[in-house]
Amino acid sequence: MRISSKVVFLGDDLFQARLEYSDVVIHIDKKKKEIKAKGPNSLEMFLSAVGGCIGAFAERYLRRHDIHFSKLVIEVSADLAKDAPLRLVNIRTVVDTDADLGDKKEIFKKFISNCPVHNTLLHTKEMSIDIA
Repeated sequence: MRISSKVVFLGDDLFQARLEYSDVVIHIDKKKKEIKAKGPNSLEMFLSAVGGCIGAFAERYLRRHDIHFSKLVIEVSADLAKDAPLRLVNIRTVVDTDADLGDKKEIFKKFISNCPVHNTLLHTKEMSIDIA
C-alpha cells in the first residue's frame, strides 16, 4: 500500500498539504512579528505525525485490552541540531494517560513504539528527492 501527500506552494511562506481526507496549511516562516501564523510549520507537523501515530497505537492497545482511560496525551519535543546538517535531535515522546497499566507498562511501551512513523525514523537509511 502506497501512502502519499502532495504539498503545493500557496505563496507568502504558505504551503498546503493535500491529503486523502483533508488538507493542512503549513506556514514555514512564523517568526516574522507582522505575520500571524496560519498553520503549523513543517517541523511541528513532523512532530505531530510522531505523536499522532504513537497516540493511535496507544489508544488501540488500551481498547484492545479493555483498559479504561479518559486521558491520553502525547507530547513530542525535539531540539534543532547545532551542527550540520540541519535536523532535529533529541526527539522525546511522553505519553500521559490515566490508564491503569499495572505491570503492563513495558509491554505497552513496546507496543506503541511499533507505530510506523517511529519505525520509519529508526530504520530508514535513505530518502530520495527527485526533480520533475
